Amino acid sequence: MLQLEPYKGSNRRLVIAIDVGTTYSGAAYCILDPGEIPKVLSITRFPGQEGDNRSRDVKIPSCLYYDQQNKLRAVGAEATLQNTQREAYTQEWTYVRWFKLHLRPPSILPGAILPPINVNKPVLEILADYLAYVLKCSKRFISETSPIGRKILDTEGASALPIDYVLSHPNGWSGPQQNNMRRAAVMAGLVSDSDEGMSRLQFVTEGEASLQFCIATGLVNHIQQENNYVTIVDCGGGTIDLSTYRVVDSAPVTVEESVNPECLIQGSSMINHRAEALLRDKLRNSCFSTNEDIESMMANFDSTTKPIFRDPSAMSHIKFGGARDTDVRYNIRRGYLDLSGPEMVSLFAPSIDALKAAIDTQVSGMDHRLAAILLVGGFASSPFLRDELQAHMTRKGLRMFCPEGQTSKAVAEGALWFYLDHRVRARVARHTYGSACNVHYDPLNPEHLRRKHLTITNAAGATMVRFAFATIAQKGTVVTETTEFRCHLAQHSEISAISGDTDAISASVISYRGSKTKPAWRDDEPEMFNKLCRVRGVPASDSWQTRDGPNGPYRYHPFDIILLLGLTEMKAQISWWEDVRAQST
Repeated sequence: MLQLEPYKGSNRRLVIAIDVGTTYSGAAYCILDPGEIPKVLSITRFPGQEGDNRSRDVKIPSCLYYDQQNKLRAVGAEATLQNTQREAYTQEWTYVRWFKLHLRPPSILPGAILPPINVNKPVLEILADYLAYVLKCSKRFISETSPIGRKILDTEGASALPIDYVLSHPNGWSGPQQNNMRRAAVMAGLVSDSDEGMSRLQFVTEGEASLQFCIATGLVNHIQQENNYVTIVDCGGGTIDLSTYRVVDSAPVTVEESVNPECLIQGSSMINHRAEALLRDKLRNSCFSTNEDIESMMANFDSTTKPIFRDPSAMSHIKFGGARDTDVRYNIRRGYLDLSGPEMVSLFAPSIDALKAAIDTQVSGMDHRLAAILLVGGFASSPFLRDELQAHMTRKGLRMFCPEGQTSKAVAEGALWFYLDHRVRARVARHTYGSACNVHYDPLNPEHLRRKHLTITNAAGATMVRFAFATIAQKGTVVTETTEFRCHLAQHSEISAISGDTDAISASVISYRGSKTKPAWRDDEPEMFNKLCRVRGVPASDSWQTRDGPNGPYRYHPFDIILLLGLTEMKAQISWWEDVRAQST
């Protein structure tokens, strides 16, 4: 169990974490009060989830209704109420779900057929609408349950106390996806589009947030000896995130990422996706193949049939109608559709097979006696999933644990523990990072000869080959939060061609997602290179060197690109020497 110190700041502060999931989302908050030990608390009350049996729900559905004018009409649990659905049918509103998966990187599940978004609205605006709704619900809950929280939220104008935010995202997401989430956060009103606003927004991967939750709540106490390995498997609605850490110190618990984390789009929603396809095919010639019947079947499958499935030798049942709804040709009796064990297994198998392979990759090369698997997340409660994985782990000589308690709130609360007390001291570089550059032409180099048509003459008169790639940090490198990676470059500018911002230097930061260890050319696999950002600086005018070239004088300035990859967000800087002092921006 993690023990926090009293907050040492001089001003009160509110921190809100939001976990937008594919099928369900959650939020948590923490009030930092000077001299008091911070407490992490989940938002446990959302509109549409009132009632004794649902009053402690920590999750709401990730769904929205828009009317025919693309105006937002209902969100979350309110969108699932019978009255809302009746009005949606009458008014022909459009139902939006799984919008999060439309934001995934192109490299994850390329070509996947997802539920379409049939509203004339960019997916970023849909995410912003959803974030704004969760924030509104969170603020209402905090005001109603915490006097200090209400006081913080009631302050306005110049005296308003700042709110910090932590947003979680799947392991496979990086710079471009974080950028999109930033834009959505600004549109939703979480933060302003300024340096100050951006400083109040942090990101954490779902895998690392789950680890922080497990450490904070004591779920890893029995396996936190030094040099042990723990693989966190966060089984969610859309994604399954795997992260493996080595325990560096046990008191206090400190870990470092030891393997590149993985993200599978094989969560519980994919089982629903396969189930719907199975039902539509199975019943295509039946009178029970209407959209209304299929939707009713899927609702019961999701809430009852799927969560309790355990025995592949037994029949499973989906309730969708009344006693008069019978068609024995399709195994439908008195409003129940029967699915055989093999049919149910076929729905789970792709997710389970992919997960087994991913776990094997994560623990490859480790002493299995020192490794343990922790299964968390809503999908982890599936008895069939657990039984299948446990059998696989036993065959591999691995220990697997499924902690009791509400691990479905692990990501939202874990994101706050990440904010309060980092336990991860080193992380693994997700990709190979570098910059676009030109290299001196070597007529004896076959790669240069092959690109002779790509040569140019620079201002100094040298023949250069374009489309080269300068590696700054290789994929798989373990880096601490303060590790700097540098690449030395230089800018040549013909004075006659200079216009605009004459003193600016700049360079691109690019990630490579292919299989090569040391990629050297961007034209070999152009689809594997992705521009992340451009760094720019303006050195003092007198720090530029003026040199003579074949076409006249030109200006020259050396500089470094600096990358910091040990944080949950990549940071890029540009650095140069000026008056014998290093400057960076």
